[in-house]
Amino acid sequence: MRFAPALLLLATPALAQDWPPEVAVILDEAKSICEGTFTAAPEAVTQRDLNGDGTSDWVIDSGAFQCSDSFGTYCGTRGCGVDTLIDGTRAGLNLHSWDTVTEGGTTYLTAPNDQGETVRFLWTGSEWQLQ
Repeated sequence: MRFAPALLLLATPALAQDWPPEVAVILDEAKSICEGTFTAAPEAVTQRDLNGDGTSDWVIDSGAFQCSDSFGTYCGTRGCGVDTLIDGTRAGLNLHSWDTVTEGGTTYLTAPNDQGETVRFLWTGSEWQLQ
């Protein structure tokens, strides 16, 4: 299970103040489809250099979201929605889990496919491309 034992309410002002407006939009969208109480584990919003430019980008992983009145709101058999914000550009993938790896100076987003093999995605500047 991808949820931390202690969930954090996204309405906490101290947590949200460090996010750019684009991250807040993604969180508001997720919250809007929950009729109950919307919560997110601390790892729902993280920063990682996704394109190898030395600057941290934003990753919003809906696998760390929870809605009190619906168990499967944010994840399904194809994985959970993972949104990225890179230089102000938003892109999304459905993934079961994710990580990054840099090889030969190129940074990739990695994830297991449906067969459990690790696949890599390369940021093209506007979208993720399966390698």
